[in-house]
Amino acid sequence: MLKGFLQFFKKPALIDQAEKIATDMLNIAYNMFQYSMRVVIEKEKEKEDIYKLDRKLNELEIKVRRDIIEHLSVNPTQDIIPSLILTTIVIDIERIGDYSKNLIELSHKYPEPLKGEYIEKIKNLEGKVQYNFKKVIEACNKEDEELGKKVMDELTKVSKECQILLELMVDDKSLSSKEGIIYALLLRYLKRVSAHSKNVASSVVNPFQRLGYRYISSANRRG
Repeated sequence: MLKGFLQFFKKPALIDQAEKIATDMLNIAYNMFQYSMRVVIEKEKEKEDIYKLDRKLNELEIKVRRDIIEHLSVNPTQDIIPSLILTTIVIDIERIGDYSKNLIELSHKYPEPLKGEYIEKIKNLEGKVQYNFKKVIEACNKEDEELGKKVMDELTKVSKECQILLELMVDDKSLSSKEGIIYALLLRYLKRVSAHSKNVASSVVNPFQRLGYRYISSANRRG
């Protein structure tokens, strides 16, 4: 999952376990996001307990931190950077779970079917987020730096598209206040899920100090 992580050495057991837990968290968060979007847009009947899934993510995040602390307490000078990266990205993964929970709560506030031009555009953006989220998981599993860069670029574009659509909606007087609020929140959550997914992808591309930021091409690096 982590760029250049102990390339020439066997991973210590606790670090290896923490990395596997982070991967499990990514898959849970991905499924939560898919499910919550179906509930809020397609009005799929709720079959999953989103709060239970969210608590599971929280528990796994704590487990990762516990494993990292235990490892560093025994080996205080070993694997510090990978440990910092892991404890950082699990925060992003857990936040995706929070936004999935927010989406379910949004569906409770607006149980009516969502139709019209804007919702079709939102669904298109949702598809892009889901596709690239899946690619984030693939990039992490394979430690594929090039795929990580590609998906970071794509998720940056999606975030910009969300912002452009949001600005168009603000000026649209034909939308009711309730519709405007619902669509704006949907776009906001999509944009945040996109951003947190991109942050996770940066773990296979960037050094620790640049997690969550754009990668720097080798031609533009100094020192």
